[in-house]
Amino acid sequence: MLFPSPLPSLEEIVAVGSSLVVAAAVEAATAEMDAQRLPRARGRYFQRRERRSMTDVYNLMGDLIFRRAFRMTFDSFWRLHAILLPHITLMTLKTKPYEIKGGRGGGSYSLPPIRNGPITTSIRLGAALRYFAGGAPYDIMCCFCIAYSEVLVSVWIVVDAINACPQLCIMYPESLEEQQRIAAGFETASTPGIQNCAGAIDGILIWILKPSLMEAKKVGVDQKKFLCGRKHKYGLNCQAVSDCRGKIINISMKCGGASADCLAFEASELHKRLENGLMHEGYVLFGDNAYLNTPYMATPFTNVSGDPNRVAEDSYNFYHSQLRIRVECAFGMLVQRWGILRMAMPRKLTIAKIVAMVNALAKLHNFCIDEADTVVPPIHDRDHFFMMNNSHGYVGGNNNNTSDEVTTPPDLAHGGEHFDEIHRSTLRAQREKFRSTILPRTELFNMITEGHWERPTQMGSSTRRK
Repeated sequence: MLFPSPLPSLEEIVAVGSSLVVAAAVEAATAEMDAQRLPRARGRYFQRRERRSMTDVYNLMGDLIFRRAFRMTFDSFWRLHAILLPHITLMTLKTKPYEIKGGRGGGSYSLPPIRNGPITTSIRLGAALRYFAGGAPYDIMCCFCIAYSEVLVSVWIVVDAINACPQLCIMYPESLEEQQRIAAGFETASTPGIQNCAGAIDGILIWILKPSLMEAKKVGVDQKKFLCGRKHKYGLNCQAVSDCRGKIINISMKCGGASADCLAFEASELHKRLENGLMHEGYVLFGDNAYLNTPYMATPFTNVSGDPNRVAEDSYNFYHSQLRIRVECAFGMLVQRWGILRMAMPRKLTIAKIVAMVNALAKLHNFCIDEADTVVPPIHDRDHFFMMNNSHGYVGGNNNNTSDEVTTPPDLAHGGEHFDEIHRSTLRAQREKFRSTILPRTELFNMITEGHWERPTQMGSSTRRK
């Protein structure tokens, strides 16, 4: 007999044939991988990668997805690259000298060429922007075909390059012309035409994980100094001043999250400059009740809402907040643009590195503002999924809509309820100090009163009494 009895069914014959085909395919694939695999080096196989350039990535993504992924347009990316090119090159030389020189400093010995080719400055900048936007490092390494470690190396090369670039420096201007320009921007946004607002100031919490005891001792404070009781998070108190467009014109991080805004502001370099007569021609900053009312700072009146005897003060507070809210919008754009600020900074980062990164993010934010990119695009869906599933938490917000409205995450913003943070003795000393001085707030209040400006009762109603 040629065939056994009983004969195999058609299904059995197909199953045996399929398993043989699969086994042959696996054996062939294994043989090909073994043929291409190089000997082990320091416990790892060499991974053959074909680098993707920024042009390749752009061609794959297109305009819309590229802007959502990198938080700026393709043209803006190359303008930023042109500004940072010498600094990225210098920082790469300091971090990886063999990638440029071909040796490790002296002698005739030089390392062999990089097998997959050097990582270009544009790839390093692109990897850093994706990381700042909230992208997962594993996604970034697959996007550019670079090693996981090179993603993190690129981040700090770009951070150092941004902070070393004088063209992106952030410092409140000293010249009268610059302060006039800032005040002119606020005047156009003010319904009564307030002319002396030269910046809006507020604080935001930079969320971090609880620092180690060693790291806290390194900066000279206790671990509890980083705990913000109002937000129930560890962090740094970031004080910033913005102009009317939302551009950050001064930034300071000198205190932990436990410090009140007033103390954090007084610890900043800007406060010392203001005390030494920085402002010209009566220009002032607009801040909330976390700050003291001084010749260079105009604050709202307290406890006036709903009081029928203090309608004029309530109207002043309304028009004051109309300009002060610009710094809150700036924080909203900053956090919405750079999703890494919505997550807790990793514990392995030192306080110095966190401060350097936030400074770099503020400078990138200003670059986008100067590029007329004031409408922040929604976060890329993959980045949003990664941030939402972050093991250390995620701060949500109004960042996935396409409207022009930007809201600061309430779990990070300071909100303005700071009446009890300034000690009464400090308030009394401040009032005694300026008892015989007419402060800018009084002059602004008189302007609002004499102009018969009132808080609007409903949307679209007239705000000026005839």
